[in-house]
Order: sequence, then structure tokens, then C-alpha cells
Amino acid sequence: MAYTISKRPTKKGLAFDLYFRWKGVRYRPLLGYNLTKEQAEEAAIQMIAKIQRGDPDDAPRSVSIAFKDFLPLYWQTMRVKKRFDLARPESIIETHLLPRFGERRLDSLRAEDGLAYITARLAAKAAPWTIRREWNVLMRILNLAVDFDKLDKNRLKRVELPDVATRERVATTEELKTIRAKADTRSLKKLAAHEYDPSEFWRIVTVALNTGLREAKILEIDRIWMRRRDDGWWLILPPSRSRLKQTPREIPLNSAAYAALRSEIVHVDGRIFRRWTPAAFSVYWQRLSAEAKVADLHFHDLRHTFATWLQNLGVPLEVRAALLGHRLRGLGNDQLGGESMTAAYSHGGYGWDQQLREAVTLLNTALLSYGLSYGKQTGEEIAQQKVANSLERREKVWWSQRDSNPCLSLERTEKDEENQQDKPLEPSDES
Repeated sequence: MAYTISKRPTKKGLAFDLYFRWKGVRYRPLLGYNLTKEQAEEAAIQMIAKIQRGDPDDAPRSVSIAFKDFLPLYWQTMRVKKRFDLARPESIIETHLLPRFGERRLDSLRAEDGLAYITARLAAKAAPWTIRREWNVLMRILNLAVDFDKLDKNRLKRVELPDVATRERVATTEELKTIRAKADTRSLKKLAAHEYDPSEFWRIVTVALNTGLREAKILEIDRIWMRRRDDGWWLILPPSRSRLKQTPREIPLNSAAYAALRSEIVHVDGRIFRRWTPAAFSVYWQRLSAEAKVADLHFHDLRHTFATWLQNLGVPLEVRAALLGHRLRGLGNDQLGGESMTAAYSHGGYGWDQQLREAVTLLNTALLSYGLSYGKQTGEEIAQQKVANSLERREKVWWSQRDSNPCLSLERTEKDEENQQDKPLEPSDES
């Protein structure tokens, strides 16, 4: 007579459950709380005897609720936490999880069920990263059910997920140029009441490369968010709706970002990219990336590209964090919070704003050197481009890789120019 006694923590104490199969039926009755080993064994023997006698009070019962019945508690918890945007998990639950697990009891879910779900999604040609996002939502629900004593344990947590071929989440200049070239070949497309303009598409990309904002936030930019100050244009953002996905309070706009946000048709207010929906833009980005043969490059990777370029240009960590809206955490064993505490006590000012503007201006210089700028170049920007590309080696008519480094300092460039001026002219063949 094989049986198993399992333990689980509850608000009433340590609960002891019996697992016993009799005549093809599975029984999971509660034996009691905070029992000793001997008491649990004695209670198990008495419960098995009742089950074998067929007492009506000991009919098999489920200790958990259905998957769909637990969702209201899940949504209530997520809204209280304000951990992330609820639109994506809501779509995953309604589209994939409810049709498959909605009527199932939580304690009836086994590892085999999870493996069958993954196999079905792979057969439906779902991408591995998509399956992982769906699986994370399912795990969050089951783990929360365990926390609320609606489930004894999550039996799906050890299911193996499909491997993902990852790439470095930074776009190369060649990839961006190829995508832009494909966008230039596209014509204006009308679907229902929406018009999708390829030139406007690249304006959105330009804003991402020069501000580091997420796709959803860029599509929400309202004209009234743009403010002009003594040092130039700024983008004043509303508070973030999510505690996890923070956004900066304000971002200085360099000339490329300002040109991309300045529409030819002036609106008093309203969204600048009002003709684009998030779904339409995502599809457009995926199609252009596929045409350009750029594999596994997501629009969110432009945010990583923005941060990486600033790092390569020598922009300090705290400036990068401010532009991205990230919070610096304390380092080591500092109980007071380290850098995060210092950041909380620092409230910025004119000097800090100048550091932010210098960072995005330096980035615009690098983008000019790579030919990824937007709008017309001013005389000052052409001079900055010369600094980013270094001095042309006219005697050899080529540029070295080191000279094309956008991190090149202004001092070295000026020194090279002085050397060229001081160098005596060589006699020509004609003379």
C-alpha cells in the first residue's frame, strides 16, 4: 500500500497532505496541521482505511480552484504591485492560456501538460522568445497561486524551454543603413483610416536612436511635451505608468531628434505620430528587417544601442542612467543605498542639464559620422562631423579605422590640423 505524505506552509501552519491512489482514483485529503511524524503516519493510516471503506465524507476532492477562477485574484495582485504593463500578459492569457488551461484545476496541471503546451506552440511556428514570454506569465500565475494557498506547489517549473539563439542587442550601422534603404523604397500605404509613411517610419527610428525611448512612449509623444529653453529644445515626459519600466522626466533633444519630431504640418497639440498604431509599427519594423536580412533585431534593441553608443563615447554612468530613466542601485554592502541614496539627494540644475545635453549632442556627432543623421546639417554640425571622422589623410586618400572612431578627442584633431598647416609644401611635378 503505497502512499505519500507531503507538507506545505500555510497561514494556519504547516499542512500535511496525503497522496493515495485507490481503484484508479487519486485522493489528496488534508491530514492536519503542525503534526509530528508519528501523528502524520497515524492520520494517514486512518484516512486510507476510510477511503477503502468508501465513507461518503472522504470522497475525492480537489484542493484548488480552476485556472480561470484564480485570474481575478491574479489581476488584483498585479494592479496593486504596478510591476509592469498589463496589456501584454492580458493578451497572452486571453489568446493562449485560457483556451488551453481555463477549465483545468490548478492542482491537476502536470509537467506533461506544460510540455504539451510548448510542443503545440512550436508546431504553430511561435518564436522561442514568444514562448518564453508566455511561459513567464503562466509561471507567475501558478507561483502566485502557491503563495495564496490555492495550490500546494508549482509542478510545471522544471519544464525545459526551447533554446534561443541570442545576438548582441546592439544594432550595427550597416544594419540600420540597410533598413533605412528598404524604408526609402516603400511608398505611402493606406489601410482603413491609417496612412503609413516610410519617411515617418524613419523619423520614429531617429527619435529612438537619439533619445533611447521605448517604442510605445515614442508613439505617444504629444506636441505639447516639447519645450524650448535657453539651451535648446527639451522633451518633458509624463510620469511612468509602470514602476518597472521607468522613463526619464525630461530629455534634451539634439538637432536630429528635434528635426525628426518637428512635423511638416504643424499641430497645436496631439500625438506627433498619430497615424501609427503600436501593432502596425511592430509589423512594419519586422517586415523591413526581414527584407533587409537583419535577423533578430527588435526595435527595443535601439534602446540598448543608444546606451552602448553613449558608453563608447565616454558618457558617465549616471548621465546614461538619467537619460534612460534607470535608477542606480547601491553597491557592495552599503546599507544606506550607495549611489541610489546619493541620487535621491541630488536634484539636478543647470549644470546637470548641460551634461545631459552634451551627451546627446556627442551622440548626434557620432551619428553624423556614420551617415545616420536626420534633417539638414548646419555649419556647426558639419564641423562636428569633421571631429568625429578626424582629419582626412589627403596624401593617401583614405581614413584609418582609428580615425573614424567617434570617440576621437577634439584636442588630437586640432593638433593634427596644426601639424598639417605647419608642414612645408612639397614641390609639385609641374614646378
